Amino acid sequence: MGPDGPADGDDRVDRDEGDDRADEIVHRRIEPKAGDADYRLLRLIAEVEGIDVTELPPIYDRIDHLVTRMSENPPSPEAQAQLSFSYAGYPITIDQDGKVSLIRIADGLPPE
Repeated sequence: MGPDGPADGDDRVDRDEGDDRADEIVHRRIEPKAGDADYRLLRLIAEVEGIDVTELPPIYDRIDHLVTRMSENPPSPEAQAQLSFSYAGYPITIDQDGKVSLIRIADGLPPE
């Protein structure tokens, strides 16, 4: 699907006891394509938040294209590389195959 369609793949959401949104762990997959992996991650977060991607704070000054760089020059599969960082109220882990885990740690987006 094009860069403006829904996030790629796996729609799993794990919850701790109860149905509190703050306890959600979202597991999805984005296509680790060179050139737009950062944007794909932003689309995923916007989709989870139920907002437009333009409402998210800039990601580039926070992680400096790390997701795109891992996609453009992927390590060998044996490395099983992962990136972990926090953004927009979520600790995020993404692996070299595009598997993403988002854990909500804040209610709503942080102020800019």
